[in-house]
Amino acid sequence: MLLQPIRYLVWLLGRVVLALRYWVRVVGKDEVFRQPGPYLILPNHPAYADPPNILARLWPSFQMRPLLLESNFQNPVLGPIGFLLRAIKVPDLSAASAVARERAEGAVAAAIDALKAGENVILWPSGRLSRDGIERLGGARAVSDILAAAPNVTVVLVRTRGLWGSCFSWADAVQPEMMRNLLTSPLTLLANFVFFAPRRRVTMTLEAFPPGTRPEPTRETINPWLEAWYNASPSPEPPTFVPYHFLFGPRTHDYPPPVTLLSDESGGGDAKTETKKAVADLLAEKLKRPLAEDENRPDTTFFALGIDSLDAMDVALTAEQRFGFSAGMVPTTVGQLWAVAEGRAEAGPLKPPPDVWFSPPTGQTSIEILGETVATALLARVLRNPKDVAAADDMSGVLTYERVLLGALVLAKRFRDIPGANVGLMLPASAAGMITLLALHLAGKLPVILNWTTGPANLEHAVKLLGVTRVVTSRKFLDRLQIAVPGANFVYLEDVRGGVGKLELLWRLAAVSLFRGTVVKRALAALDPDPQKPAVVLFTSGSEKAPKAVPLTHANVIADLRGAIPLLDLDRFHRVIVFLPLFHSFGHTVTGLLPLFAGVRAVYHPDPTDANGLARKAAAYRATALAATPTFLGYMLDRAAPGDLDDLRVAVVGAEKCPEAVFAKARELAPHAVVMEGYGITECSPVVSVNPRADTRHGTIGKPLVGVEVCVCDLETNAVLPTGQMGMLHVAGPIIFPGYIGHDGPSPFREMNGKKWYVTGDLAELDADGYIVFHGRLKRFLKAGGEMISLPALEAPFAKLYPPTDAGPRVAVEGVETDAGRRVVLFTTEEISLKDANAALQKEGLRGVMRLDEVRKIDAIPVLGTGKTDYKVLRAQIQ
Repeated sequence: MLLQPIRYLVWLLGRVVLALRYWVRVVGKDEVFRQPGPYLILPNHPAYADPPNILARLWPSFQMRPLLLESNFQNPVLGPIGFLLRAIKVPDLSAASAVARERAEGAVAAAIDALKAGENVILWPSGRLSRDGIERLGGARAVSDILAAAPNVTVVLVRTRGLWGSCFSWADAVQPEMMRNLLTSPLTLLANFVFFAPRRRVTMTLEAFPPGTRPEPTRETINPWLEAWYNASPSPEPPTFVPYHFLFGPRTHDYPPPVTLLSDESGGGDAKTETKKAVADLLAEKLKRPLAEDENRPDTTFFALGIDSLDAMDVALTAEQRFGFSAGMVPTTVGQLWAVAEGRAEAGPLKPPPDVWFSPPTGQTSIEILGETVATALLARVLRNPKDVAAADDMSGVLTYERVLLGALVLAKRFRDIPGANVGLMLPASAAGMITLLALHLAGKLPVILNWTTGPANLEHAVKLLGVTRVVTSRKFLDRLQIAVPGANFVYLEDVRGGVGKLELLWRLAAVSLFRGTVVKRALAALDPDPQKPAVVLFTSGSEKAPKAVPLTHANVIADLRGAIPLLDLDRFHRVIVFLPLFHSFGHTVTGLLPLFAGVRAVYHPDPTDANGLARKAAAYRATALAATPTFLGYMLDRAAPGDLDDLRVAVVGAEKCPEAVFAKARELAPHAVVMEGYGITECSPVVSVNPRADTRHGTIGKPLVGVEVCVCDLETNAVLPTGQMGMLHVAGPIIFPGYIGHDGPSPFREMNGKKWYVTGDLAELDADGYIVFHGRLKRFLKAGGEMISLPALEAPFAKLYPPTDAGPRVAVEGVETDAGRRVVLFTTEEISLKDANAALQKEGLRGVMRLDEVRKIDAIPVLGTGKTDYKVLRAQIQ
């Protein structure tokens, strides 16, 4: 009750101010009140100026609750107005977000509840400004959903004329800048001595439609009815110009032709034929009809297809899951969806790095690892270079080593209370991800890093195998991921940070800054100093569907880092761009821990498929080094503009064979960089070999790291083979993991010459200078983006759906790796479309790289004499 006088005061003030610029005539309001309420008020939307004018004219009579875009009311000027009006806030749906989608649906539900409670509600059905003086609703569904749930309301339509042509409209064929125009409006009034400002004449026509006088509540009938009423003659409305000053300035204005429906939203360019078909199938699922030939074009808007903002959000999130690339902003055209499907989607604006990012390092500039465990390596680096830049990203800004330690200590205090010794971690490449990993170490927990791309079934297996009951992650991250970990509960970083008081932060910051040695000494006293204890658990998959748990000890990880340093030839002046996720063994050790422990600054990017964002970030932060899979480096090179990678000096690639096309593209776009191909495997911490920066040898995967031994053995006799002969690659040394957790299969090790050797399952040969020549994988798996693709795992769902008959097997999955990328094919004797086949895989929890590229129907699946599928024949058919 106390707020009501304030509401009237604000309304009166707004009415007086608006009256200085707008002369408004309201038609039909008395007739509206002859119909019973509650009222659902639905105006057209010619300009940003129509909501305040409508509210100023109608609020005393209706006292309606508006549905308003919350981003417009997140500033101290408009925010209180939204509060006083009891606005129902609608989230911004321009960025792909499952949470935003749910909140938008919640806003519609809140409007329905308000109407059922007898309150009046106002919303703008189109959800967007008119582009050409004509109101178009497309596939907007809010009104039909509300009327279907609250059929007894009276609909009040409002048609505003006279605002089309103002600076708050699209009449000049450019998007109006609302906040800038609001800020300059007082200056315009002052220039007119307030009371002499020229006034824009506006007419608002109201008409009421009680139940029984309007169409059925479906968007196919309601939306055309609303458009016909809003666009009553004249249509399109001619733009009206009103001078900005009563004496000076232009008295007339020539408006350009209005923007077309497509011109402000087109994009995406061309795409591969298979991409167009896959996108057309996706859109057909949403539309419940196939796309017409003239609709499957890059400039066809979702709006024209009848896909509203919520549907577009669903399409974006589905595309992310189906194609494995980030949508970023929600696509609005078919062409933009093609770009998402091929990883070419444009990213949002990039935050420029602050000047401190480029400050030189202090002290010794050569790099070295200073501790024997993960935690001691971090603490030793903090003591040596506390004020140096350690890391940066868009969320955290630039962090010094002191700030990294501060964050890790604050989180570690909370993580100690997590039950159990093993704690799951599921975060992308980010400063928060690295700090959380280090905090788990400082808390005495064993990080179990989960690979979210493997699906719920494999995640459930992982946490059950390791006894994990809690998984540290982020709400914002899971909003995009939309995945559960059955058997474990989430610990959200946002909640943990929310429980940290400012006094504690100030106290800990003072302690780290002023009594750093004491703080580090206490932290060291609480740690287990044994480097042979596990430091992390990662997961890998062979030919089996269930992932295998790979524990790496502190000694494994530190030995891998120290062994790689001499070959990489880096110093502390380098700037590394990091984008591989922590669950990737390369991302954990090489791009995660190495820069941090060596004193080399790293800028993080959370999405390795965001090629545009990576190229622009590398340019902005002047990255000199990166480590990636050839797939992700290829994406980045495809989207980089000339000059973006001029600062790049070192590009380490591994986890899959690097195609010649990537080398060629790197020579063109990163002319000063040396591409150093290497070889790694999770069980080896992961790097086994890399081409030395000073002596790369094309066609090889480099030399073994310092302290690492390799040999090649005959596949039949297991005898060690001489130089130049191909066999099974074996690895020995301090980087070899101690053995799988909970694995009852054959041992991955072999004893030879008094040493324990890891049998890689990969075919290779050694040349005369000790370089390793890679020949392929013996087991039935491929790699794409550095991720393992288990062909048996892809085949299993189809073998269950189509079991063998007396005639033999009905399905088989085979794949090959080519210079153009992977090609995974489902061979079948049955009628299965590619869309349905990938849908079956998604139903099994397989996503991202775990998908099919093609389905081939054949007369019979080839078999061996034993009755087993002859995959060699199928592989040859693909090749």
